Amino acid sequence: MKVQGLLHDVDLNTHLSATTSPVLTGCLDPSIVNAAEAALDQINAARTEGYIFSLNRVYDVLQVAKEEGRHLLQMTIDVLETKCHVISKRKWKSCEIKDISDVPVFGKCDVSLFIQTNSTLHNFSCTIQQVPAAAIVDLCPDCPTTESLNDPIVAETVRLSLEKFNKESTLRNYFILLNITAAKMQWVVGPSYFVEFTIQETDCAKMLPDVDWTQCQPKNGTHKGFCTGSHITFDDDDAEVNISKEASWISGTHTNIEEEKKKLSTKVSCSLFQHMLNNEPENSHRTSKTALSGSVLVLPPPPIPVHPRTPAAAPNCPGERRYNLGLKSVKL
Repeated sequence: MKVQGLLHDVDLNTHLSATTSPVLTGCLDPSIVNAAEAALDQINAARTEGYIFSLNRVYDVLQVAKEEGRHLLQMTIDVLETKCHVISKRKWKSCEIKDISDVPVFGKCDVSLFIQTNSTLHNFSCTIQQVPAAAIVDLCPDCPTTESLNDPIVAETVRLSLEKFNKESTLRNYFILLNITAAKMQWVVGPSYFVEFTIQETDCAKMLPDVDWTQCQPKNGTHKGFCTGSHITFDDDDAEVNISKEASWISGTHTNIEEEKKKLSTKVSCSLFQHMLNNEPENSHRTSKTALSGSVLVLPPPPIPVHPRTPAAAPNCPGERRYNLGLKSVKL
């Protein structure tokens, strides 16, 4: 995914200046950590797809002299995906890291910042990948496993989830699917599928009769949403059926068990966010702007053992990791 847009000067509120030397700005320097955190804020704000990144550590840093008193700060930061989608526009510090049960995603971002009175994020290039399944199974054999987003059962789970949301929500208009963003499978009382997806409000009102909401068109300036859905395929060979309903368990034989299955086998929860019109840039309130370019490349999970990285060049680098999630064969 490539990102192109406008970004304003980032006031880091640190003691960085044009005379800072590489020796004084290693990965443990608080000013460098603050610069990395501020840069990550702006990277997340510029992105339109995927999940919000959280800072794991500063891996390497280099400061290069530039013209007119400006210095270019180049750094490599290690990141982890959170459970927050970028559509939410939340700050990464308020988002929870994906843990083992959520299939963690890790990676790095190469970042360039111009340092003068203020600091301006110039560009970024990120690569991310899922933790390999073998590394997760070592810690949690029963944790969910990832499913291909193109799998028909994933598409069906999303369809049932969105259908349920449109039927049960009190909103005036129907919503349609934007993107499927994640899918997992786990055995519960049968194969259970868990999906995450984004949606957008349409121009089709619910009050109109015989509306095929799948054919509705998205409406500018309305709500977008991030949803989690699940669908359980019950094992009919079992004499006893256990159905999870909110915080309680229903166990035993029911005269209307098929009705209960249909009612409880699909669940959905959506968070909605108000978005501007397409012709209104989200950064229109910013007064100082500079061109920003960036990209996020999604790679397949790495092989185990993971190939070693190029060693950091700067003194006191890399910095300390904030997370490792207990993984033994993969260092995040």
